[in-house]
Amino acid sequence: MIVQTVTFIIKKEGKAIFETKTSKDVTSMLEFSGCISSECWFLEEKNTCEFMLVSKWESKKDFQNWLKRPEHLQEHREAHKKKETKPSFVIEKIRKSYEVSF
Repeated sequence: MIVQTVTFIIKKEGKAIFETKTSKDVTSMLEFSGCISSECWFLEEKNTCEFMLVSKWESKKDFQNWLKRPEHLQEHREAHKKKETKPSFVIEKIRKSYEVSF
């Protein structure tokens, strides 16, 4: 069993976009085979917002399968295309994976 986290530290102007994105991601994970739980933690500071997606999976392979689903890959392709014409709200992205030991 693993716990997967991904943290996005963003500019405040991206808050509404990330609320929509993380809500969609949590719902998608919860509906995906192998996902035990998923939630989004939020922190708002003076100039930034932080969204941390925290999910628990039966196995690392289950999480990787969620990442490889066609709609997720397409989202990343589209975001990469827009990168040149649209400024990013993301200041930093941190991904961590933990094994549940007991």
